Amino acid sequence: MSANMVYKFATPYDPKATVLYVNIVPRYFCTNSCRFCSRKDAIQGRPNIYEKKAGTNLWLPKAPMFEDVVRELEVRRTVETTEIAFVGLGEPLLQFELVRNIITRIGTDGFHGKVRIDTNGLVKCWRKNDPAQELQKAGLDEIRISVNAVGSDEYTSISRPKQRDAFEKLCEFVRDCIKNGIDTYLSFVVGFDDGEVKTRTAEEYQKFARILGVQEKNVIIRQYVPPLEQNLRS
Repeated sequence: MSANMVYKFATPYDPKATVLYVNIVPRYFCTNSCRFCSRKDAIQGRPNIYEKKAGTNLWLPKAPMFEDVVRELEVRRTVETTEIAFVGLGEPLLQFELVRNIITRIGTDGFHGKVRIDTNGLVKCWRKNDPAQELQKAGLDEIRISVNAVGSDEYTSISRPKQRDAFEKLCEFVRDCIKNGIDTYLSFVVGFDDGEVKTRTAEEYQKFARILGVQEKNVIIRQYVPPLEQNLRS
C-alpha cells in the first residue's frame, strides 16, 4: 500500500480526516514555479509545510497506473469518507486522462461523496478540446483553481508559467468550469512579499473573482506561510 499516493490527515476544517487525498503527480512536476510555493523545497529535499501536514513524503518517481490508484482508493475508502480530492505538490491535470478515468471509476464504484480537484487551471494549455466538459461528464463536483493575480503580467511575475498565454487560458478554463456546472472556487495567496513581487489584498482578489463570475463565498484567501526552515530561524 502506497502512503504517498492516497492518504488523509486531520485539519481544523476536517478534524475527523474524512477527505481522501489522491496524489498522482510524478516528480513534483508543475508547469508553474510560483514564488511562494513549497514545491521547490520538496524538490530539494527540505522540509515543507504541505508534506508536514500530509505526514508523508509525496515524491512519486513516475505517474501511477490507473489500477494501482483504484486499488488504493478501495483499500483506504471507508463509510466515513465524504470527499476524494486530487491534489499534490505539482499539477494533477498534467495527468488529465488518468484523473478523468479515475473520477469515472469512482462514480461507477458507488461513491456518493464529493469529488474535487485542486489545480493551477492551465489545463487548456495542453488539452485542446473542452477539459471542463470532460471532467464534468466524468463526475467532477468541485474544482479549486489557484489564480494569485488579476492580470497577465502580474501572473507571469508571481507564478512564472512555462506557457506564454497562461493567464488567458486560466481565465477561459474558469469560465468553462462555471458554464459546465462545476462548483468553482478560486484561491489567492495574500501576505507574500519577496522584495520583487507583492501580493494584493483580499478585497482586490475578490473583486477580480466577481469579474470572472465567481461569487465571494467561492473565493479562498490563503495566508502565505514562510518556508519551515525560515520559521525555525525566526
